[in-house]
Amino acid sequence: MKIYCASDFHIGYENANYPKMKEFFELVKEYADELILCGDVLDLWRCPIETIQNEEPMKSTYEALLSMADKVPTTIIWGNHDYKLWKKVSIPVRVTDSFVSNNIYYCHGWRFDLQQRLGYWLYGWLVNKFPYLYQKFFKTPFELKITDPEYELRNRMIHEKAREFIKKEGLDYLIMGHTHAPSGGDGKLFDCGDMIDNLTYVIIENGKPRLEKMLTY
Repeated sequence: MKIYCASDFHIGYENANYPKMKEFFELVKEYADELILCGDVLDLWRCPIETIQNEEPMKSTYEALLSMADKVPTTIIWGNHDYKLWKKVSIPVRVTDSFVSNNIYYCHGWRFDLQQRLGYWLYGWLVNKFPYLYQKFFKTPFELKITDPEYELRNRMIHEKAREFIKKEGLDYLIMGHTHAPSGGDGKLFDCGDMIDNLTYVIIENGKPRLEKMLTY
């Protein structure tokens, strides 16, 4: 059985990589037995769902997601950018905030981000009622340069918190998103990266995860 995991598509973000998203969905259709999307699939604070559903290139990408989900059992773990997705969008997939299966923990990863944890209460109010105010005053990972030392330090801290969680809970593996920084070579932690710049994802086969990358031409 092959489980594909990916995160941080940000459908609705103007600079998202829409062609590669659609290519990934076709890949999933052909090879995956199950798909787990580890958060920030839709960027609902940047773009209203009505725009995503009706304007290109978001529309065809969103439809490709639905078409894929009709063929492959799909779970979406909501992230901070698709906050309360299940209340805003009628989508025929399982939606949750995290779960454990076969001692593998799947989450978006923002629970390990101290900055996000401290601001958690904002998301129920500010993101939903005043999304553009949030966008104006808060930076997001993909707006920062990957070489930015502050960004790299933040990601290292997030990953370290995730490793502490793995040890505390006795997990075999943890699969996450959120940071846009792919990770998969250090044992039990696998960060999917993103489908914007890194074009990385995780495949779990026979209970063993591995990090993969989309081909670029």
